Amino acid sequence: MNIVSWNCNGAFRDKYKFLAAYQPDVAVVPESESPYYLSKNSKNFSSMSHVWNGFSSFRGLSIFTFNGYRAKIADFYDSRFSLVLPVMIFNAASCFLLVAVWTKFVGKMKESYVAQAYNAVCFYEKFFDDDTLIMGDFNSNKIWDNTSGNRVAHDALVQKLEGKNFGSVYHELRQEPQGAETQPTQYQYRHKSRPNHIDYMFMNKNRMRDINAFSIGSYNDWQEKSDHMPLFMNVKDRC
Repeated sequence: MNIVSWNCNGAFRDKYKFLAAYQPDVAVVPESESPYYLSKNSKNFSSMSHVWNGFSSFRGLSIFTFNGYRAKIADFYDSRFSLVLPVMIFNAASCFLLVAVWTKFVGKMKESYVAQAYNAVCFYEKFFDDDTLIMGDFNSNKIWDNTSGNRVAHDALVQKLEGKNFGSVYHELRQEPQGAETQPTQYQYRHKSRPNHIDYMFMNKNRMRDINAFSIGSYNDWQEKSDHMPLFMNVKDRC
């Protein structure tokens, strides 16, 4: 199964073709358009499913499926966490929970960014199992834990997930500590001199052995398309 997470920085109607070469089965795409807006403005794009939520029709959180996979919002979705979406991904042979993430400022700093993800994980963790995937744009890193003004630290989220035996794919495979990443996932304002690591894929450590490949897009290949680099993962089907 090919999975990608990419904050497209808007205008996905003009950018979906850049993911085509990867042939994703599932794609988590923050800052993309609603199904209606996308269908009206990009008639050449099609997917098996398009689950979306957002505050405006041209910028929200999308989950796309292809190649026989379908998606639907989980019955236990709680609207308090509107941009942390629990989605059931399924085909004829398998079904698993994907929690798609795009955290942002929501009016109060103590309720924004990593606090959104942390609170959502606290609510949804009872539904997690070994096959669950959690991924997207968290807009968070341990280096900001003492400066962000958030009520919840990034490290608290990581430790919460560790308690469920979930780890960051990048950090587990690269054996790098949180806050000391050598490969960025975002370049602020697309400036190479302003790198950040704020996009993540989390999964149960018992399933890390099922990863066939993992990579992050390079600045040279992606900076003209978005300020975020895509995260690519190929993993055995979630059976």
